[in-house]
Amino acid sequence: MTRSGSLAYYLTAWICGCFFMSLAVWIKDLFGTSSNNTLSTHSVFGLIFIYFYSLVFGAIAALAGAFLLRRVMMALKCKTPSHWALVGAILAPGVVAILGLWGRHAGMDEQGATRAIRIITYGPKLVVDTGWWLAIPAGGVTAYLLCRVQRAFAPQQSPQAS
Repeated sequence: MTRSGSLAYYLTAWICGCFFMSLAVWIKDLFGTSSNNTLSTHSVFGLIFIYFYSLVFGAIAALAGAFLLRRVMMALKCKTPSHWALVGAILAPGVVAILGLWGRHAGMDEQGATRAIRIITYGPKLVVDTGWWLAIPAGGVTAYLLCRVQRAFAPQQSPQAS
């Protein structure tokens, strides 16, 4: 484990961020109007199915969002979880929208080099197509947890011996 907790921080961003985004997409689909699915996503199996694919296709977006969140919060010197949650709720839709629109634009071109871009941006593109606003609660909850991880590995102030 690294001293600053980077491994725990980015694993939390990937595992929890993808889960909360999957949960948001699953809940929207659960209460949505789509009724003729060949694969029933209205069950718990559907949630696990969506979560598995979000771990694969959402990893880059989750890690990029966590990196940006950490840099922004270090620059602002914010340490409270509520501030992190607020900034995460603002930052996550932006990251998802930028990557999703980039993936949609790369899908127009059939070059071999853009295949990697389409794979990297497939998860965010699906979230943009489902509803970009789903990233707001998922980003806020994930950022709250990331603040907790960041604070857990922050250097502790040692008491001054007099």
